[in-house]
Amino acid sequence: MSEFGDLANLDIERLLRISEDYSAKVQEMQERSAELKGFAESKDRRIKVTCTVSGGVTDIDIDPRAMRMPTANFAETLKTLIHDANADLQSQLSDLMTEIYGADANPLASEQNRKSAEEKVEGAASMFDRTLGEAMTELERISKQLGL
Repeated sequence: MSEFGDLANLDIERLLRISEDYSAKVQEMQERSAELKGFAESKDRRIKVTCTVSGGVTDIDIDPRAMRMPTANFAETLKTLIHDANADLQSQLSDLMTEIYGADANPLASEQNRKSAEEKVEGAASMFDRTLGEAMTELERISKQLGL
């Protein structure tokens, strides 16, 4: 083991390429997600709701005939359509993230990938523990050599 552990073998060029690739993906995600619109409409097509990432509910189209509905039904229908439009938008975002980042890196699909994510976190924690242990061992060795 070298004095610097695995840091001595770090491929800076590769890290830069990965960083640039990730930055490009983030930029693409921002640009393309700005164009997405979630949509929902009532069964009779008299009430329509549109949602966007940046604006939330951006459009509510109500046919005048829908105003004849009882107030409670109208309010419930509107709440349901807002929820459905947001769900449609979230589904589109999830699909876009899967397309751009890949299925394993899609945070919106986290429930589907929860077990995989937990395994990755456990692996990272284990690697961290090993690296920390090696660093502490190396520090103890150096401390003994220096008589501290």
